[in-house]
Amino acid sequence: MAQATAQQVALLHHTLGMRPEQREGHRNHFVAGPGHFDMPDLEALESMGLMIRTRTPAFCDPEDIVFRASEAGRALAIEQLPAPVPPKIQSQHHQWLDADSGFSFGEWLCGGRLPRFETRGYRDYGPRNTLEYRMYRMSGYGYNAWRDVEGQWASTKKEAKASYKQALKAYRAAQRAHQRAGQ
Repeated sequence: MAQATAQQVALLHHTLGMRPEQREGHRNHFVAGPGHFDMPDLEALESMGLMIRTRTPAFCDPEDIVFRASEAGRALAIEQLPAPVPPKIQSQHHQWLDADSGFSFGEWLCGGRLPRFETRGYRDYGPRNTLEYRMYRMSGYGYNAWRDVEGQWASTKKEAKASYKQALKAYRAAQRAHQRAGQ
């Protein structure tokens, strides 16, 4: 008995509606007319006993041929299916989109630890402007919440953010040093 080629096995998969992530076939037919480019492979599968010709339905052209996979063809198709492709690991952004939580991405990602700005002073034009900004992050929830990272007061949000980033870097370095000392 001849061995089915990769193209012929692919035709069996198509006939049965199979693919690596769809291992149960959902159909069993392949309609081909005279001169169809897959006809030589379909006839070879038929001669190997992997496909059979069946009656052509009335809604098809009378010259069309309907092929179906035989039990041996179905068994070969299942045996030759490649392993399922593992699902892609979704990025956190795509997980957030799927969650449809109503939170901003930052809130969803950081929860209560999302950095915030606070202000003090008054906005005015000229030398009387005393408005300042500070960025901080909270840990814990409710009455047990505390600021674990806090930047310095600055005259612009950009400066306040830079100060916060320096404080966060120092906080993380202190955490790493504490962990190394505990080991």
